[in-house]
Amino acid sequence: MSKNNKDKVKIIPLGGLGTIGKNITLIEYNNDIIIIDCGIMFPNEETPGIDFIIPDFSYIFKNRDRVKAIVVTHGHEDHIGAIPFLLQKISIPIYATKLTIGLIQSRLLERPPINEPEFIEIKPRDIVNIASFTIEFIRVTHSIVDGVGLAIQTGPGTIIHTGDFKIDFSPVDGDVTDIYRFSEYGEKGVLLLMSDSTNAEKVGFTKSESILDDRLIDIFSTSKGRIIVASFASNINRIQQILDIAKRYHRKVVLTGFSMIKNVEISRTLGYLNIKDDILVSLEEANQLPDKKLVIIGTGSQGEPMSAIYRMANGLHRHFTAQKGDTVIITASVIPGNERLVTNVINLLMQLGAEVYYNKDSDIHVSGHGSAKELKLMISMTRPKYFMPIHGEFKHLKAHARIAESLKIKSSRILIPQNGDVLELSSKFFGKKDSINLSQIYVDGSEIGDVDSGIIKERQTMSTDGIIIATILISEGMLIMKPEIAAKGFLGARSSHVLGKISETVEEKVCKMLKDDLSVNEIRIKIKNELKNIVYKLSKRNSLVEVQVFEI
Repeated sequence: MSKNNKDKVKIIPLGGLGTIGKNITLIEYNNDIIIIDCGIMFPNEETPGIDFIIPDFSYIFKNRDRVKAIVVTHGHEDHIGAIPFLLQKISIPIYATKLTIGLIQSRLLERPPINEPEFIEIKPRDIVNIASFTIEFIRVTHSIVDGVGLAIQTGPGTIIHTGDFKIDFSPVDGDVTDIYRFSEYGEKGVLLLMSDSTNAEKVGFTKSESILDDRLIDIFSTSKGRIIVASFASNINRIQQILDIAKRYHRKVVLTGFSMIKNVEISRTLGYLNIKDDILVSLEEANQLPDKKLVIIGTGSQGEPMSAIYRMANGLHRHFTAQKGDTVIITASVIPGNERLVTNVINLLMQLGAEVYYNKDSDIHVSGHGSAKELKLMISMTRPKYFMPIHGEFKHLKAHARIAESLKIKSSRILIPQNGDVLELSSKFFGKKDSINLSQIYVDGSEIGDVDSGIIKERQTMSTDGIIIATILISEGMLIMKPEIAAKGFLGARSSHVLGKISETVEEKVCKMLKDDLSVNEIRIKIKNELKNIVYKLSKRNSLVEVQVFEI
């Protein structure tokens, strides 16, 4: 291996920049590659019908022989959710903490890999050698237990990757961010800091998880009916808080929602949840209890369609419907893009007579991500030569870059890259050297990658302007009946009049094309192109248009 390669590291973010979710970064050194995290991104209103979005793995598959491991910082879906898809075509070991491994293994049951991967369980402060890399795992506090940051040692210097973190001095589980180890690396010298930017726009410190206890106790002590809690299924500490307070107020707890039940089972089995045997009840038992004796914990803190809370609000749940007298606690801040979904659910719950506590109450949820002062503290502890903000929309990355500048890191040593950028890092340089073209890979039901941007655009068009289908029958060079025009999601009372006009215009144009001796396929293409203009002229709508021409 040439000395030149030993003096340089490549960093290639394939996701996690400019958006919330789909976190994945490649680190290349000495011809070896490690993958840090491998997550999904959840759909929004711009991607109708999509289940989620996964990274483009093309570069990984092309370089599969050089990929040595997946190193995972924590068990949230935006960091582990795409691992089953990656392992469909490649088999590599996975380094992660115990709970993170349990959550990954659960996902692999749903989509089995080509070969069962080797799992290497690590603990905070463990140091492992992976090919050309030496990595120490450093405890960080986050909204899921067992989170770690990474100190990655390479020839040119040490790279710190914080993972998702906050600096909470009184977390529910007592596991604080290991500021001693981050500071020790800062004393030795950090070449590059890659740091979580999600809350970079928020001033001060993020509040401690422990402050929720007082607010939750206050709500429990005054509630006379059922208490319904919506939480991320991965927020194990929050679930423990609810269980403990429910026991204090002599209430039983029922779990609802597939991911909630599954994650609680995994966490309980691995020893991350302390659940007394008599506090959990089945769905059937729950319905026999007085309202004042019951707590329901379910998914749906983001208003996700078909989540437990969504179904309760819309009368679609098989066992529970929200009602007057219920107290609903939504213990999560709204992920950007989900505002409308959450607001709709809150409105429905209130219309049904429920008392709803949500993120307008500052003490009902605290973020798992550090705010500006915590980000400053991380930079001050590690004292990096170069800085790269990660995990967040561009405005978050930009705000984090400004924080770094305020701490006297030169702007020339701060880089805000884009997904697909190939970055080169050495002791004297950090910058973009190349880029990789990345595609959006959509997962739609059982289909992966078959749905492209064109199909998404068609779905968006159908949702706003409807679809028009023209059916044309031809025999022996003649139109044998008037074109049949069908429409869905088009117009209301005026639609029959407009469709009649469209049929007449199409008939006229088809007859002319037949006289010009055009083929069936030529007629279909020309009519499809012209029909868009006809529809717009008559309705001022850009509807999706399909044309079928049959020759009998």
